[in-house]
This record gives sequence, C-alpha cells and structure tokens, in this order.
Amino acid sequence: MRRQAVAGKPVISRVVNYIREIISELRRVVWPAREETRRLTVMVIAIAATIGLFLGAIDLGFNHLVNLILGG
Repeated sequence: MRRQAVAGKPVISRVVNYIREIISELRRVVWPAREETRRLTVMVIAIAATIGLFLGAIDLGFNHLVNLILGG
C-alpha cells in the first residue's frame, strides 16, 4: 500500500517537486563576489574578536572587583 500525502500526491513526487523548487530558487540567488565574501568574512571575524576582547576585559574587571570586595 502506498503512503498518500494530504493533497493526494505520493510522497516521492512531493519530495522531487520540493527539490526542483530549491534548485530553481538557488539559480535566482545573486551570489557575492569572492572579494566581497572575503571582506565581509574579515569584518565578521574582526567584530567577533573585538566583542570577545571587550567581554573578556569586563569579566576580568568584575573578577578583580569581586576579589577586592570578598578579600580573596
């Protein structure tokens, strides 16, 4: 016995149709140039590193403050 989807189409044909729609959408995507991708990647890494350093400095500051208050 075949499994029927709610719309009456077999599951396999719905999957094939879904994959065809994905491929169709991917053909319409405007992919960034290599240089733009590199530039944006460097920006993301730099921003993440900056935020990491900032949060690390705040953590060290709070750690020092707590040690002063608690006398540790």
